[in-house]
Amino acid sequence: MAVACAALLVSLAAASCAAPARPTRAGARAIPAAQEPPGTASRAPATAADAPTTTTAMPPATPRAAAGGVASTAASRQRPYPVREVTLALVDTSRPTVSHGREISRSRALTTLVWLPDAPGRWPLVVFAHGFEVGPAPYEALLEAWAAHGYVVAAPEFPLTDAAVAGPYLDESDIDHQPADVRFVTDSLVAAGGPLASHIDPRRVAVAGHSDGAETALAASIAPAPAGEPAYRAVIAMSVQPLPGVASTANPPILVTQGDADTINPPAYGYQTWDRAAAPRYLLILHGGGHLPPLEAGSRWLAGVEATTESFLDCYVAGDAAATAIAAAAGSSPLFSLYRG
Repeated sequence: MAVACAALLVSLAAASCAAPARPTRAGARAIPAAQEPPGTASRAPATAADAPTTTTAMPPATPRAAAGGVASTAASRQRPYPVREVTLALVDTSRPTVSHGREISRSRALTTLVWLPDAPGRWPLVVFAHGFEVGPAPYEALLEAWAAHGYVVAAPEFPLTDAAVAGPYLDESDIDHQPADVRFVTDSLVAAGGPLASHIDPRRVAVAGHSDGAETALAASIAPAPAGEPAYRAVIAMSVQPLPGVASTANPPILVTQGDADTINPPAYGYQTWDRAAAPRYLLILHGGGHLPPLEAGSRWLAGVEATTESFLDCYVAGDAAATAIAAAAGSSPLFSLYRG
């Protein structure tokens, strides 16, 4: 589809970000407040004039990290940060692991890979859900980029949908239990006294995922947070299918990314998910992009995906709009089109 890319930075600098307006990148055009993606019967307004003008307000912008309880403006301007990786052996003892109807464990082992800035401060948290069979490994370049941008990024290995972990017990139907896995990992990481609690700001938490993991993330984002635990401020759903039996989702701010050459989760699935989502909602189309390859290291789409997702997180999770200038890197690429509703 020969559609010029939107000015991603400008599109994401909406009033809902509680951020000052930023200049339009030269040679780029702004996307109207709502625009219908091709090939979908949308409930979006027919014209920009009919577009909704109210969005969810965020708290005032704050510096990215706080050190010793005091916000550190200098630290928020020193990106990309060096990144370190930690592996946590998390186990949810309250739920069993059941493969194809057979209980194989009385608990759920959720080994979690964590990337975080190797710098002082408390950082926003993103919990990432991988797709079926592949585990977190194919997404490492993207997740490490988020960490270098100023986020703690946690990616659990799901016990029955990561082929390397599940072995003969691989069972895609276990996706139904993965939203609770994501919540368990989230709550474990933000818990006082947890192994990384001193590095995480529990007020700023988001969830993201790809393919089956995107459905997992979306389902987790709309589930009520347990008493005393943080609600998710935003959700990123990449190559997602609509949640079954759900006509509309009462989600937090959402970014859907979708390759228009995806043959596993066809483009219509991503468009439908975006169409059913509550505003503010964003749809990033990756022209020529398939299912997983655009997110892997070395892909021609990866830099633009990194820039757009980071800008989205900066806006709705960190509340640190001054840091979103990095999104200009994808501002005029013909590989992308961005829609907002």
